[in-house]
This record gives sequence, structure tokens and C-alpha cells, in this order.
Amino acid sequence: MLALFDAFDDATQELMRSLATAGIPFTPVVIQYDGELPEGALCPFATYAGIARDGEPLFFNEVPVPAWCEIRQGREIYGEILREGATIGRINYDPNSFRQVESVDWLLPDRSLGHTDHYDRYGNRYASTHYSAGVAYQTVYRGSGEWEIEVHHASRAVTMRSPRARLAFRTLTDFVSYFLDDQRIADDRVLINSLSHPLFVMRARATEPNTTLFWQEPAAGDLPGNMTLELEEPRALERIVFFDEWLRGEVAARHPGTSVDLAYLSHLGQFTQKQDFDLRRAFTLTNTDEIPGLVELLEAFPEVTFSVAALTQMSDKLHALGRSHPNLVLLPTVNHRRIREELDRASVYLDINAGVHVLDVVKAAYHLDLVVLATAAHAKDSEHSRVFATVQELAAHLAHAVSDPEARASALDELHRRRGPLSTAADYRRLLLGEP
Repeated sequence: MLALFDAFDDATQELMRSLATAGIPFTPVVIQYDGELPEGALCPFATYAGIARDGEPLFFNEVPVPAWCEIRQGREIYGEILREGATIGRINYDPNSFRQVESVDWLLPDRSLGHTDHYDRYGNRYASTHYSAGVAYQTVYRGSGEWEIEVHHASRAVTMRSPRARLAFRTLTDFVSYFLDDQRIADDRVLINSLSHPLFVMRARATEPNTTLFWQEPAAGDLPGNMTLELEEPRALERIVFFDEWLRGEVAARHPGTSVDLAYLSHLGQFTQKQDFDLRRAFTLTNTDEIPGLVELLEAFPEVTFSVAALTQMSDKLHALGRSHPNLVLLPTVNHRRIREELDRASVYLDINAGVHVLDVVKAAYHLDLVVLATAAHAKDSEHSRVFATVQELAAHLAHAVSDPEARASALDELHRRRGPLSTAADYRRLLLGEP
């Protein structure tokens, strides 16, 4: 069974984990290469360009720079490459890391963007995107393999060049289809989780509907046009699996005559069974001292320990708050290991801090079986948390969650079942493999 993914993003990781937990055999193919691939997955760009998947991420001060240049890290969220005091490059970091390089923007003398070098999690510079007047016109993928691959953004054409040959493809869809044939990957039964290139490929290849779409996105207004088209005149899709029971019902009501099977499953293998945690401990990871509602919660729950951590030093404002509230524990300059220890120790994660999402911690807390509570003004991942309009509403739910183990279990169950009932491995195997 072919599992054709557009990108190795969070949704793809969740789906792959569910399929593996259910024991569904599949061959994963990821179309785009953005710096990371799961073990055993194939990718046309990585395969043909020969992009190696070993080594360590590149740290900011390891970026290759021209002679007489220096790398400087200030208070900004990016690093700078300077020559004679002038900025000629900007180092962008993987948002879920501490100064691990994701890309480097190189500037022209007029300070406009000339090209961007892309680095993967293994420290390889695997591609360069070139710009004209600030608009990307070409991305070139290079590795140790025979082929160099050019993606032309305006025409959407893909060209492969080697010392001995040149192959041109009108679209990315044609390029992926060639790859499937060239690698002799069977596509008689296919799983996808995108209405983009995976669907385009199967619409071009399928002689009859043979594809299951896993729809992992929340409902937001009208259905996507590609989904509506397949519901009315299916060319590729034989089934759509929704991870939201309400949305499945809505689609079924809107398209009562569709021949596409509409099913529901929940993700599998999501939750770690917590042990040795403190029922009355709440954790927050922040990059700012603006944590609205923290003072109210500290005063309302003197029996609850609130631990607040940051990757950097903390301000005098937070330290003053720590001195005045004995139930506040401050953890400045924490590393990944200490963050994991706090997540393991806490019962509740509070997503109440202003600022950006740090290290994708809300999703991590959800999968590590914490009760995740957020305020609407600052919720960073509403798919993995209970979101409340006010601090007072959050406080009421927090009081229930920390009252006793049974109440906490009830709060977790409510969090996990917001989209529908929990599925089992047998449910997956019945739907996808036809097992009784």
C-alpha cells in the first residue's frame, strides 16, 4: 500500500504513527523535501539528488561564510553575517531548536534578497532558492548523487540534469509520477492526506477510484474545491476518513448521493501513560514575561505548584513574582532534557503566555498525557488543548482537573474525545484491510 504525502509535517507524522500502531503495512513517499524524512521513507528530490541522511544539525556559528566575514547573534531571533560592518546574510533557525540552522538568506548590495540556502536536520545544504526583485523564480536541489534538480516556480516545471542526461517534466505531478514508475512502487491502493499534489498525482494515474484521503484539518467554512469535485465525480478517491466525527456528518449531509465512502477514525498511539507525576503541578514554557492570568492563578490555587520555564534568562518581573509567591517555580535557561522532565512531572500544561509557540510544547504536552488548558487570547495550538474565553473559565476547569485522580482522568477523556470517539487498531484494520 502506497502512502503518498505532500510533506513530512505534523499531520503526516500523526498519520504515520497511527498506521504503524494499527499494523497497517505501507510504503511512505514524501513529495517535498524540507530538511527531514522519516526512517524508511522515499522522496524523489532526496533520491535523485543523493541527499545524505546522516550527520548533525548545523549550529549557527558553523555556517560557511566568505572570507573576512563574521557571524553575530544579538537579541534578534536570527543571526547575522557581517562584512566590514554591513549585513550580507541572515541566519534563520529551526523554530523548534536552539540556533540550529534552517536557512541562510544572502543579501545583494541593495539589501534585497538574492538567494536562500536551505539546510536539513543533518547539516546538509540541500537546496538554494534564487530570487529576482524579491520573488522566488527557481530552487535547485543538490547532493552527492548524479542528478541536480531545478524547480521553476513560475512555470512549475521540474528539470533534472546530470553529466550525461537531461529530463524535463511539465509539472511536479509529472515528476512524481515518473518517480513512482522509475522506482517500481505499486499504486493499486493508495493513502494520502492532502488535496494538493498527492491527489493530483492519483487523479492522473488512477484508472478507477483507489485512494483513501485522511482529512486531518478542522472544519473552516466551505469544503475545499478539490474535495467537492471528488465527492461529486470521483476519479481518485474511494474513501475519505475524517478525524472529526461532526465534520464527517456535515459532509455526508451535504453530499447524500456521493459514492465516496465517508468514515471516521481517531489517531492512534498518541498518548504516553504518565506515571509518578504531581497531580497539583502545572507547567508553562515561555519566551516572554507577559503571562496574563498567572498572578490570579497563583493566588487562587496556593496548593498548586506552577513551574514556568524559559530557554533564556528571565526578567526581574518574573523573579519578583517568584519571591512573592512560594508556589511559583522559575526555571530559566532550561535545556530540552529539563523541559521533558517538567512535562513528565506536571499534571497540567497551561498555554497562557503571550509570545510565540516555543518548541511545539503544547502538542508535546498533549501527547505526553497532560491536561492542556489555554486562554483564547494566547492559545497557540487549539487542536491540542481546551481553550477558554477567560482566565476565570480556565481556573474553574483547572480546579476540577487537580482535585483528584478521577477528576483528572475525566478532564483528559474530555480533551481526547473532543473530535469523536477513540478508535482502536482493529477499527483501522477493518476499514483499510477489510479484516472482520
